[in-house]
Amino acid sequence: MSKLFKTLGAIWLIGGFIGGVIVHIIMEGNWLTGITWLISGAISGALFYTVGEIHEIVWENNALLREVLHRLPQQPGDQKPPLGNSRANLSALKGYKMNAKDEQR
Repeated sequence: MSKLFKTLGAIWLIGGFIGGVIVHIIMEGNWLTGITWLISGAISGALFYTVGEIHEIVWENNALLREVLHRLPQQPGDQKPPLGNSRANLSALKGYKMNAKDEQR
């Protein structure tokens, strides 16, 4: 994908230059239109090429990060502790009787 962006950047850069020269010749010396084509081709080409470079750097960083994470040892905090017995102790409620005053409305 990064090669595609770099190739598109080169095509836009060269195409903008050639297009600017051709438009200058066709328009019979109108430099404003030719320079506009040159500048737009250069900007578009630079943007595409830069996106390709950024994409390549991101993929390299991703590969390096995956390698580093693969080499790290397991940490003791990575595993969840066992839950144990989750039953409530109801022995303190043995023999409790509910009175009329205890009801809520």
